Amino acid sequence: MPWFAGWNYRLLQVLFHIVPHSATIDSFFEFLVSNHLVSTWIFAACFYWFWAQDDEERSWRRQRLVQVVIAIAVTVVFTLLIRPWIRWPAPGRNPSFRDLYPPYFWNEGTLNSFPSHATLVYFSVAVGFWSFNRRLTAALTLLVLALVSVPRIYLGGHYPIDVIASILLGVAAVALLARSRLPNIFAEWLERTRPSPALREFLLLIWIFELGEGFQGSMSILTSIRHLLRH
Repeated sequence: MPWFAGWNYRLLQVLFHIVPHSATIDSFFEFLVSNHLVSTWIFAACFYWFWAQDDEERSWRRQRLVQVVIAIAVTVVFTLLIRPWIRWPAPGRNPSFRDLYPPYFWNEGTLNSFPSHATLVYFSVAVGFWSFNRRLTAALTLLVLALVSVPRIYLGGHYPIDVIASILLGVAAVALLARSRLPNIFAEWLERTRPSPALREFLLLIWIFELGEGFQGSMSILTSIRHLLRH
């Protein structure tokens, strides 16, 4: 059972009372989860926009963006390490929560839904823009909840506690990394224009694409590796 199971159950009851399950609403939330062009690609576009701006603050801005990426990597690794000790099935797989969902959502979701990695990644990206544009950060954090977090809760993939924990982890990691400085040699590499930094641009391309696509490519590779190791 998740932490604060009773509180999670009551919060879901309130959500489904306000927005009852129906074929139309369920399909709409499934559309948000599966169609990255209307959800996660917004964050990829904003990341690239801040990265590509050519002004006197470019070096500082790129360092802050890289710190956000590092913060995300650290928190994701941390959550993967604690998974053997903190784990519970998604609401759709939990018999105590199934009565909140239509039968076609039963057995949906993962066997361990903690935390919501999608919320963790995109909330961290949104918060990482705080020092650039606070209004945009506020708008993007609301979009994370509306386009990423709530649809996954609504479809039985996550509990509210999964999302809240992800938000706290993301904010803490980004805030802590923002207090540090990148090594000078790495900062210079981010700013360099000659010779052509092909590796930097390639890594940026991969990051932007994966961020926009919800890291589906990375997950596919990891799944294939795990399958090969098991067999």
